[in-house]
Amino acid sequence: MLRCEVCLQQIVVGNCACSTSTGVDKDRQRPALRLDFAGGDLSGWHAEGEAFRGQPVRGDRFRAGQVKPKLVPLGGDYWDGPYPVGQRGEYWISTEDYLTGTLTSETFILEASSPWFTCLLGGSDVKDTCSISLLIKASESNSSRLSNSYSRIYIAKESSDFFQVFQATSRGHEMMRRVVFYAQEFVGEWVSVRISDSSISGHINVADVRFSAEAPLTLETEAGEIDPDAPVWGFADLHTHPMAHLAFGGVIFWGQPDGPVDEAMAKCVKAHGIAGTGIAGRRSSILMSFFEQIGYGINVGHLVGGYPQFDGWPRFTTLVHQQMYIDWIRRAFDGGLRLLVAHAVNNEMLANSYNGQEPYDDKSVVERQIEAMKELAARHHDWMEIAYTPAEARRIIHQNKLAIVLGVEVDSLGNWKQPQLPTEEEISAYLAHLYHDLGVRHLFPVHMADNIFSGSAIYYDLFSLVNHYLHKDYFAVEDGSAYGIEYRLQEDPGLAIDIARVTQGYNPPYRQVSGGHMNGKGLTDLGHFLLCQMMSLGMLIEIDHMSHKAVEATLDLVEQYDYPVVAGHTGFRELALKRNEETACNQKCASEGLKTALQIERIAKLGGIIGPLACQADVREVGEVIPSLQGKVRGDCAGSSKSWAQAYLYAVEKMGGRGVGFGTDTNGFAKFNAPRFGLNASYFLDYDVPGMGRDSRRRSLRREQVEAQENGVRYDESLADTHHYRFEGVLEGDVYDGLQRDVWQAIGLYKAGCDPWKSPNILNHFNRAVHFAKGFFALDDVQLERPGLLTGNEPWEQRVAFLVKTGLEPGTTERDPQPVHEMYPRVIAIWRRWEQMEGDNPPLKRCYTGERDFDINLDGVAHYGLLPDLLQDLKNVGLTHEDLVPLFRSAEDYIRTWEKCERRSRAIVESKDKW
Repeated sequence: MLRCEVCLQQIVVGNCACSTSTGVDKDRQRPALRLDFAGGDLSGWHAEGEAFRGQPVRGDRFRAGQVKPKLVPLGGDYWDGPYPVGQRGEYWISTEDYLTGTLTSETFILEASSPWFTCLLGGSDVKDTCSISLLIKASESNSSRLSNSYSRIYIAKESSDFFQVFQATSRGHEMMRRVVFYAQEFVGEWVSVRISDSSISGHINVADVRFSAEAPLTLETEAGEIDPDAPVWGFADLHTHPMAHLAFGGVIFWGQPDGPVDEAMAKCVKAHGIAGTGIAGRRSSILMSFFEQIGYGINVGHLVGGYPQFDGWPRFTTLVHQQMYIDWIRRAFDGGLRLLVAHAVNNEMLANSYNGQEPYDDKSVVERQIEAMKELAARHHDWMEIAYTPAEARRIIHQNKLAIVLGVEVDSLGNWKQPQLPTEEEISAYLAHLYHDLGVRHLFPVHMADNIFSGSAIYYDLFSLVNHYLHKDYFAVEDGSAYGIEYRLQEDPGLAIDIARVTQGYNPPYRQVSGGHMNGKGLTDLGHFLLCQMMSLGMLIEIDHMSHKAVEATLDLVEQYDYPVVAGHTGFRELALKRNEETACNQKCASEGLKTALQIERIAKLGGIIGPLACQADVREVGEVIPSLQGKVRGDCAGSSKSWAQAYLYAVEKMGGRGVGFGTDTNGFAKFNAPRFGLNASYFLDYDVPGMGRDSRRRSLRREQVEAQENGVRYDESLADTHHYRFEGVLEGDVYDGLQRDVWQAIGLYKAGCDPWKSPNILNHFNRAVHFAKGFFALDDVQLERPGLLTGNEPWEQRVAFLVKTGLEPGTTERDPQPVHEMYPRVIAIWRRWEQMEGDNPPLKRCYTGERDFDINLDGVAHYGLLPDLLQDLKNVGLTHEDLVPLFRSAEDYIRTWEKCERRSRAIVESKDKW
């Protein structure tokens, strides 16, 4: 108990009543009484009854479904983890429904310097049984004044009556609102705060009990007036390109993010030519023929639809087609996306090579894309908004909207290239323009090629070609073996490099350098200046795409100022596969594009944030690196949700449980997550595309990985689109033969209710698939057709399918001849794969666009709207609600990183020797 050392009266937040008359030495008084539970106990409070035993609680106590039952209208259960209800600090009060009691603070003098009583309050709607009150101790001097206006409460501990001058109740919402009461008229009185829970069917949530000099700010939300800085819920995507259709000369990338779907997502023939070959396309190039290689089929060109069939795109392998149509962004938002970083992007080499429309320089394209992003947000202002400050981001999310942060990721920032170097004044002026005029807050100093600020990370031969195009020079390659780097340039470089050798005289000397290849160029003097200026503005510094040396130099610099950084679409060197020992694919080896464990730990210490790239392709199991995570999620499906889970678990461990979001790189020439079922399961083991997808060593694992998959995502409605393009893939001719491919399609017909007995003219299906489908739909054996002179063995497919569906096995009569016995095990294997696809999660609402439905089990993450499906699959493969907490806290963590950038910026600017 705290008392004045002169009059021995209890005190709080300052002097007792005798201090002015007795001349008390303020320095001799004890610290002020704290009522906010910050110490993790009930110091300063007295509990009666059982309700407040074991209090205060710590962290997030409620699940999302308790706080906001309709939070995710898509269904599923991946999102129903711990939910922040607005508490400040680690500790707060939250009673149990079946317990009752009171919690009464020690008495103290209410001071004139702190007349505002405030707290955070939530809980059950049980009338006045759960409440918080401000009590004034009855005395001879105040009784006559207060007795007619306020009820009296006797507190045994104080042996005195108190007037209840203010009371607030919980109102039936777990989200805590800000309660404020102006107690100026009671200054100088002895006061106490009481929290009451007298309901056996309700509870109360309380936090941040205090007195302040001014009324706290509040934010109007559906839950009431809450703190503007209350923690937000939802995941952040740190790396997207919604306006990519305006990049690269406006030709190579097809599809718009907004507008009528039939126009925005029309067939891509105008840009990509007939059958995606570049022939007869508007301004298109024959080079387009090889841009969408998928590793099966003819592999030259691509299917061109588009709305309404979407037979050619979007796919999880899509590189140059729109995957962020507005309806798909909205579905991601409905599924929990709350903060999205939208980067303007460009590549001058591609714009030139594919006959792009000028201007296509980086500076002009940035202006155009930023303006277009603002226009898109304005058109959909009811559910999205640009955030220019972390406070705005919090407000937007609290008001149930998507917060969008503007970013830039280009090769030649400001159009500056060697040898014409800008002055420091020009750099400062352009940064100020980006920040103040355009609203850019998140910035890459370097992208695919070296620039005047930094060396670029080496992990793809095409980047070297870009560097040669922009600077007429090659990377300054060094041996990076000492840093665990094994990736080598000029090994399986791909068709683009082969063409460049002939058409551009491209002939780099990289093979002469032994070991793994890294960039010898680090952070330049101008790069150092750029980063300092970014810090002075409070911008978010993105360190992805920096060379290893540049990353190290950047971390050295920002650590001097305790300034956080971002790695928004990254991978991890420790999870890369070993050259020759584990993989024959150069792309799967450790490169300087991947972060080291120490680099991630340094980012964490600074309070930064990272986003594991969505498509992690083929990585090792995290348990091999962090034994405590062994078996958490099996890494047995290359490129799927399971691969991302390995990277995510690694990131969470290295980041200390905070600062881990998504880094999808959607529309950024990055493939998305592959499916776990169908003909493209484990796609990234080996998909036979020169320069990126060949891996003879890993290919042998295909069947094992395919057969290991279980518990797919369950949907609320059956499959709708059963066309053949959905049942083709890299597994045909390897794990599955042509007959089994047809079985996949036939079961799809059965699940979709497409009965060939009733609709004999089913188009776009293989004839054998129709026979299997007839067998699945048959009501009895009598209905099945018999082989004829012209039909050969085909109708026996009907008999096999009928047996599989009914749970029977082939017999020994003439009804089950040898063809039936031979086909049966191949058909039932696919039937069981389909059974495993139908998981145990609460059904997820299926995504439809035009005539097409999408299914992560078969299609992978074909577009941005399937992020919720990916999250559900992460839950289904083994991540728990607790495992997913960092992800659903990533919007909050991004804002905290941003807030620290702004705080440190102010401190840096105010310091006399800031640089």
